[in-house]
Amino acid sequence: MTLQDSILDLSRQARIGPLSPWLARRFEEQVARGLFLPESELDTVGTRLVADLAAYRAQAGVGTAVLGMSGGVDSALTAALLKRAGWRVVGYTLPIEQAPEETERGVEACRALGLEHLHLDLSDQYRALVATLGGLDPDLPGAGDTARRIRRGNLRARLRMITLYDQAHRFGGVVASTDNLSELGAGFWTLHGDVGDIAPVQSLLKSWEVPWMARAYGVPERTWRATPTDGLGIDAGDEAQLGASYLEWDVMVFAIMDAAFRDPDLTADALPERLGLLGDERAALVHRNVMTRLGRTWFKRVNPIRLEHPIDDRFTAIDTLDARFFRPAVLHSDAGWFTVPADATALACALVEACKASGDRVVTAESCTAGLIGSTLAAVPESSDVVEGAFVTYRTELKTDALGVPADLLDRLTPYHPEVAQRMAEGALARAPGATLALAVTGVGGPGPRCGKPPGLVYIAVARRGAAVRVEERRFEGTPKEVLAATLRAALALALDRFAG
Repeated sequence: MTLQDSILDLSRQARIGPLSPWLARRFEEQVARGLFLPESELDTVGTRLVADLAAYRAQAGVGTAVLGMSGGVDSALTAALLKRAGWRVVGYTLPIEQAPEETERGVEACRALGLEHLHLDLSDQYRALVATLGGLDPDLPGAGDTARRIRRGNLRARLRMITLYDQAHRFGGVVASTDNLSELGAGFWTLHGDVGDIAPVQSLLKSWEVPWMARAYGVPERTWRATPTDGLGIDAGDEAQLGASYLEWDVMVFAIMDAAFRDPDLTADALPERLGLLGDERAALVHRNVMTRLGRTWFKRVNPIRLEHPIDDRFTAIDTLDARFFRPAVLHSDAGWFTVPADATALACALVEACKASGDRVVTAESCTAGLIGSTLAAVPESSDVVEGAFVTYRTELKTDALGVPADLLDRLTPYHPEVAQRMAEGALARAPGATLALAVTGVGGPGPRCGKPPGLVYIAVARRGAAVRVEERRFEGTPKEVLAATLRAALALALDRFAG
């Protein structure tokens, strides 16, 4: 069986029906690019997740995890990974007016995985809660419209989570979250109802990685073959709410990410044309459903909304203390003050691949970005084949000494001028004879103006041997970090565009 056939089988797409032509083409391309990981790599992913869970258990000094066993594959896989990592896992079946077969699957999974199992039917408590809230909204208990069904579903999820947190406190443990990456993007979870303390499967695709790993880690087949449902009584299964199968969802999200990351200026309105959806009604519908759900649920993924202090970066300061003194080592990050955005990383990967195909070598000349472009390119696997080096000329004098930008030009025009960016790119090529493509940036990162130029004013130059230098002016808004991130994206995108041209 090919990888594509395996994915179609485990995602249940083979039973649901064939993918539309556009989705089928994109799926094939994404499999070829490795976005849907082959089984050998999934085995490695599972091993790493188990190792990280074991390390967290040891370093945080907590060894018990409680979770709701809904009868679905996500909770069963979460429990299986924790159990494999040496945790004491207590699985709870907490039905609330739930189909008996779902509860039975939860009990079966507890038995198959060797979990401690506790059962508590919360239906009476749920009905009492709904009746009580009916004093505020008389239509809540019986209304059948979608909005009130969702509210009642949220009440179920939060009632279960109240129970789980009480039990976690009882055992001195943590609550395990069971949502996956596809659900995270769809906002297909309840704030303060599905979100626990540790989320072992949140990075995994629902369509392929979750069922494959569930099968590999001993979850009963009846569970990983089951039609996904949240058990909240909102609609006829997850995919009915999404308006797409999970495979359609994952393929479309990958396609949108690819288009958006390759073009930082791409707007949501321009996406359908860029994706080439014209003529495929099913793909167009899936696209609309994906964009609608992403747009309606973004706030969940950044909850709580934290407003930066207008003067001090206090959140970073607290995070630094946590990382240095308290946070388990397995969770440490060396990202520091600035984290390279995912779309910038994708652009860097695309530029490296393009240069590898043609034999080009890149040199960067950076002022306001102070080496971020070069380091982002260097972080790409096998980038040593194409990255020649980087000039970081933050000070005005170094632009002259290292790149040969005339001092009188800098005095007359200031360092923040298109001609300065052009001279930086030309100087980098002249001083790096092995390079064929130069990318230069100069600008005002902020927070205030410099030399009479406003914060966020940036000039980007791309020079390729034998071709005219291309210089673009950009004006970005936001904090210095946001300006740097936008500059990084724009510079890599311009280089990639120039390369293609």
